[in-house]
Amino acid sequence: MNFNRRDVIKAGGVAAAATMVSGVAGAAGAAARSFDINASFANFLKDFGATPADAGGKVTFTGQDPIIRSHFRVGAAMALPAMGSAVGAAAIWRERTGQAQDLTVDLRESVYNVNPLIAAILLMAQREGTIPAADAIPRDFIKPTNNGLLLQAPVGFGNPMTFVPFETKDGRFFNITGAYPHLNERALRTIKSPPGRDNIVKAIKGINGFELEEALAANGGVGVVHRTTEEWLAHPEGKALAAVPLVEIIKIADGPPVPWTADPTQPLSGLKVISNTHVIAGTCSARTLAEYGAEVLHIARDQAFEHEALVIDVNVGMRSTFVDLRDPAQNKRLKGLVPQADVFVENFRVGTLDRLGFGPEELASGHKGMIYLSCNANSWDGPWAKRGGFDMEGLSCSGFTIGEGGGTGVPRFPPTLVMNDYIAGYLGACGTIAALRRRAKEGGSYHVRVSLTRAAMWYASLGRFPDVNFDLSGPDNRLIAPELLVAATPYGELRRLGPQVKLSKTPGKWRTPLVAVRGADTVNWA
Repeated sequence: MNFNRRDVIKAGGVAAAATMVSGVAGAAGAAARSFDINASFANFLKDFGATPADAGGKVTFTGQDPIIRSHFRVGAAMALPAMGSAVGAAAIWRERTGQAQDLTVDLRESVYNVNPLIAAILLMAQREGTIPAADAIPRDFIKPTNNGLLLQAPVGFGNPMTFVPFETKDGRFFNITGAYPHLNERALRTIKSPPGRDNIVKAIKGINGFELEEALAANGGVGVVHRTTEEWLAHPEGKALAAVPLVEIIKIADGPPVPWTADPTQPLSGLKVISNTHVIAGTCSARTLAEYGAEVLHIARDQAFEHEALVIDVNVGMRSTFVDLRDPAQNKRLKGLVPQADVFVENFRVGTLDRLGFGPEELASGHKGMIYLSCNANSWDGPWAKRGGFDMEGLSCSGFTIGEGGGTGVPRFPPTLVMNDYIAGYLGACGTIAALRRRAKEGGSYHVRVSLTRAAMWYASLGRFPDVNFDLSGPDNRLIAPELLVAATPYGELRRLGPQVKLSKTPGKWRTPLVAVRGADTVNWA
């Protein structure tokens, strides 16, 4: 049996159809009206030592959830951290120039930023009958393209494990990730199965869920049991994440204040960022810093597979070079750029970069003030700290997918399919910008920590809709076509989302060329 995009949509749509007929639409509407996004935003900023007034102007949210058929506030979950990053950037601009500015974000556009392919996904779901044919999906922005073709992601679209809740021997549901060749090999070896979806279904059906979870971890694979929220909060890893803020900002070294340089053209002008990341969350954080004026050098892994579609989407606004940190000469060369860097971003398993000499304490030692951003799947101190994971694992183990199933007992991924990656990227940018502001006032080096699973635990705090039988025809709830950016790049003509938050004085923008070919640049600052 071939597994393709149609199977993904069907796998995600069964529970949605069930909750559409089982709930009460009026209750969902009441839940929507009770949500105050301005109050939520003010509360969100408290963890960053910020307020909406820091930009000096008006902060405006337009549109409101529900916008797509999810039990969660997908638009708000993206718009809050995106606006948080923008307020931080605007506050820095005000500190550097004295100029205030207004900021605006539209939740109906923010939904696209959760997954840039969302319009294409929804159109496919509409054709499959898993969402109503009457739902408004803009035809004038359907998908990001490269020379008119959908961004290339054959390993993702054709993967027999992607976004499928596999049933286990003991009646649980399991998410297993084989989105990279080495993870695919480890997964098949663990379940003792040949390739092919039918084979994988049969193999997983013969294994108890929690036994499979431990076996995969022991083999360096990635996968988790779909849990309820209650199960997760009772788990030691869930407890570890529940005990920390949504974004941790930890001072790891003292130092004098680092003042802003004069004559900026954008909020983060003059700041240098090393982004030692693979897609998506960490690189999205770096992309956001680039949007506000930072110079970003992306470090691509030597001889490592990467999804071309994701590279083209998230490696925006930065130069790119290959570095093998296991090679002493290359390691030393990158280390030579660290003294000039203000920010270092990474998103590898905990301890990986420490072993290579690029851990937070080592880079902060003797530095003027290093902001070190880490994006991890899990916690830093809990039992899963060194386990790998992706967006799907965070959603599955935390209770999100069971909640999205709407009481059916069958887990469901959100209509956007992914949820954590891009949102966590903006959370990372929020924390990094907040740490830069602290460095300018009190000095020091900071470790900013963002967890995909911790992000997934946060969404429910914004409130949940009891069913997905909404009326989405109203102007505030109706998807609109977002701002589109068209640019000539080394890959060809790229059509992609423009900057999400609109700033009145310093609109977000990226360098030219918009995207560099992965590894095309040298290990130097521009």
